[in-house]
Amino acid sequence: MRNLSLIIVIILFAAAGHAQTTTTPTTTPPAINTTPVVKSQMKDLRQDVRAYDNKKADAKQAINKGNLAAAKTDLAAAKADKQDIKADAKVLKSEGVAHPVKLADKEVKKIDEKDIKADVKDIKTDKTAEQKAVKSGDLAAAQADQKDLKADKKDLKKDIREARRDGVKHHVAHIK
Repeated sequence: MRNLSLIIVIILFAAAGHAQTTTTPTTTPPAINTTPVVKSQMKDLRQDVRAYDNKKADAKQAINKGNLAAAKTDLAAAKADKQDIKADAKVLKSEGVAHPVKLADKEVKKIDEKDIKADVKDIKTDKTAEQKAVKSGDLAAAQADQKDLKADKKDLKKDIREARRDGVKHHVAHIK
């Protein structure tokens, strides 16, 4: 009886010791090829994705306005951009980049959100500068800050519009 309980205790300690050891992975994750050629091809792919999004949005606006001729030309341009995207994706896949179109879409959205964050930051600094100028009594500086604030708000609206075209839906929620 004592030998049986001793064997069970030894087995439990062996199982616990085995569970705590780490095993080295036999396969390493594939590294993304970040050569200058791949970077330039990814940049080209991002530009093609952005151009495709813009042409599709322009076509949608033209259709809503009733201008079917302009919509047709925009859709033809979007189709050409889509072919460029497919060709670039094929080349990047042969270079070892997994899911290049998805990656380019994510990068475009990240760039758009970064632009919006920069605009929001500029607006905040202009507001504080305007408030400081008003408190100090410098009206000329306050008016200049108001002009800067107005220009920054215009830039923010433009960037938000572009971000919507590229698929960023909750741009303001991400910024705060």
